[in-house]
Amino acid sequence: MSASRSSNVQKGFSLIELLLVAFILGVGLLGLAALITGSIRASAGSRQRDTAAYLANNVLESLAADGRLSASFRSNAQTIPTTYLLANATDGAANDFQAADVGGTQRTTFDMEGRPSATNPVFSVEWVRRATKSVAPVVSSSSMTAEVVVNVTWSEAQGAAITQKWLSCSRMIRY
Repeated sequence: MSASRSSNVQKGFSLIELLLVAFILGVGLLGLAALITGSIRASAGSRQRDTAAYLANNVLESLAADGRLSASFRSNAQTIPTTYLLANATDGAANDFQAADVGGTQRTTFDMEGRPSATNPVFSVEWVRRATKSVAPVVSSSSMTAEVVVNVTWSEAQGAAITQKWLSCSRMIRY
């Protein structure tokens, strides 16, 4: 009798155990899918912020170079050409930043890589020369400085809603 009793012992898993394992794995995989989706969404927003910071820094560098040239004209008592943006800007007025695209056309919008583009515009860039808060320097002085603020704006999708984002950078620039 003991031989027949040992042959009736079940080996393996029951159906309930398999269903429980499948349920636990399913919940875990759904959580993992939600985590990956959130991560992808966050990295897309991070890429746009990085590109906006890159654009703002490039505009500040361009305006700083423009300012150095204006200062050299001023220190040599020469007239500053009207093409020099910073010296000829009006304090407090917004100025669209323009850059030439591949075809040489001046554009005020930029694509995801920060290149001037009219066909895939993502970013818009403007800059402001802030008015000095102290006594205005003498025009013939070569040490005129002003705070320059660069604003980069773009739209970002968050689910079904589209929100307007912006990044602002500033620097004191001699011109």
